Amino acid sequence: MADFNDILPSGVDIRAIELSSVQPTVRTTSLSGRQQVRSFGGQYYSATITMPLLTEADLRTVYAFLIKQRGGRNSFTIAPTNLKRVSGTQGTSVGCGAGTIGNTTIGLDSGTGLYKAGDMIKFSGHSKAYMIVIDQPGSTTITFEPPLTTTVASSETIKSGSAFEMTVRLTEDAIGYSLDENGYGELDFKIVEAV
Repeated sequence: MADFNDILPSGVDIRAIELSSVQPTVRTTSLSGRQQVRSFGGQYYSATITMPLLTEADLRTVYAFLIKQRGGRNSFTIAPTNLKRVSGTQGTSVGCGAGTIGNTTIGLDSGTGLYKAGDMIKFSGHSKAYMIVIDQPGSTTITFEPPLTTTVASSETIKSGSAFEMTVRLTEDAIGYSLDENGYGELDFKIVEAV
């Protein structure tokens, strides 16, 4: 699988990411005002990636990578710097216990208070990204969302910080860029988590 960050020219990084968590939900309100809410389908992340002002040569390198993805056909990994920043003190790979589909908590092999709310994580055997939702100082258990979509084996580790990446695909079939008369261009594109 291709890695977007590997093709970035030296000194070029993603300038901004607009991240969205999508959880399909149905709401029904009766005449009396009583409301029923149901979730269905699985949660996924989507994002708009904005690149910095690029030279024409750098822009063409990034654009060629995106064209190679054939719209939403191929998936690739991406590691936005601002999603790799963490508030906790965890390392890039922390051992954890086993977890079953639907769990939103999992025990760590060692360490307490390593993760903070908002830290992005991924289990080594998964392509799905998760987010820590509660600070738990003094606890070796972490709480995350969405619920596990795949069983976690006790041999797996939690990837975060510089080891965090998302498996995604493009959401649009048309990808374009603008180039000014001085040979500098701008590019942004939309992605959705490929789970």
